[in-house]
Amino acid sequence: MPRSAAADPASGPVVDAATMVAPGAAVVDASVLVSAFLFPYSVPGEVIALAQEGRYRLVLSPILIEEVRRSLLNPRLEDANGHSAEAVDAWCVAMEGLCDLVEELPSIAPVCRDPDDDHVIAAALAAEAAFIVTGDKDLLDLAQHDGIRIVTARAFVDAVSDPAVDSESTK
Repeated sequence: MPRSAAADPASGPVVDAATMVAPGAAVVDASVLVSAFLFPYSVPGEVIALAQEGRYRLVLSPILIEEVRRSLLNPRLEDANGHSAEAVDAWCVAMEGLCDLVEELPSIAPVCRDPDDDHVIAAALAAEAAFIVTGDKDLLDLAQHDGIRIVTARAFVDAVSDPAVDSESTK
């Protein structure tokens, strides 16, 4: 069952040391963030809730936040879902407050089939992230890069939520 905390990203992380899986860093891609905004009680919403609970360290970049903002402010998406520009801006500000923001991305050689996705890999490398969480097929097809696991939102939630998962995999 999705965590209700996903509905209020401004509430910040709540950490229970007794139940916490060793936190690691994860870069969450724009596709997952857009879904989390639109459907806060979905699996992508759980990804955000886990960050709020301190189960992992959410890492974003200004490029990712702008990509999310631009996607959510697309008139067709706004019309179809009924959200306002103010709600989008408030949510993006809340995400900036919840995450570690990687301002400086390293220059990397092309990695992804779609070069527009290389900034996600660069953010993960800069943050020494264990995971990239995405719904993007071009990224998912890589499966991993330089020790960074590239997974769907469902696989990430399962890995972080399951206490039987080797804690090394979430560092």
